[in-house]
Amino acid sequence: MTFKTTIPPKHQWVKTDDGSFTLFSEAFQETCHSSTGAKAETLFNYIVGCQIKEQLNTRKALSVLEVGFGLGIGFLMTYDELLHSSYPWKFLSLEIDQALLEWFRLEYKDHPFLKNLKWNGSILEAKTENIHLIILGGDARKTLPAFLDKNIQEIDAIYQDAFSPKKNPILWTTEWFELLKKYSNPGVILSTYSSSSSIRKSLLEAGWILNKGPQFGAKRASTRATLQGTSNPDILIQLKNSPTLALRDDNF
Repeated sequence: MTFKTTIPPKHQWVKTDDGSFTLFSEAFQETCHSSTGAKAETLFNYIVGCQIKEQLNTRKALSVLEVGFGLGIGFLMTYDELLHSSYPWKFLSLEIDQALLEWFRLEYKDHPFLKNLKWNGSILEAKTENIHLIILGGDARKTLPAFLDKNIQEIDAIYQDAFSPKKNPILWTTEWFELLKKYSNPGVILSTYSSSSSIRKSLLEAGWILNKGPQFGAKRASTRATLQGTSNPDILIQLKNSPTLALRDDNF
């Protein structure tokens, strides 16, 4: 293991099948990534799933939202993918564990871009002419609308990468997906590793269009959601026949 900085308490390193590492969170009793491969999963579900490079080349600017910063692999791989682009892009991420964010800041203090990463209250931020990273610490249900209401922008791509609906249901509810829809570009792509009926029903109730994502590792399928087009008819039939209910958040 080549990490220089000691991880926060209540986390354990786990090596995945592609040689990259993820963390096991004692608080959520779950790893941050698939055991098949932390980097491979990020590339598969988010970089490719949200068509990051294609979107930036088409729009000439890009705004990415990541739900669940974790170890920062989502940002690091997006940075590598877009490193040579001349178009500006913004990466907004959400993380409740501020000790983990401080670990990330210290671990990557020699990185050519992240060496400028600094705290501004509960926000970690770094910026150059073309790249802007903002990580909001705290309860995402509060921090995200508070930030976006002050910094109006439309989201083009969403990495829905929170801990699973069973472990962290508050970031998979109809109310949460309604919030994401409110701040999204009509051409947005939301990609997630989950294909559970409950989260698909939550997305559908919030007004999202559903399509199947490919299988990764042991998972049978993933989910891609947009605000344009039509939902996959097989998904709609399966959801209609499923007794599972959409997830709701009465405290949103």
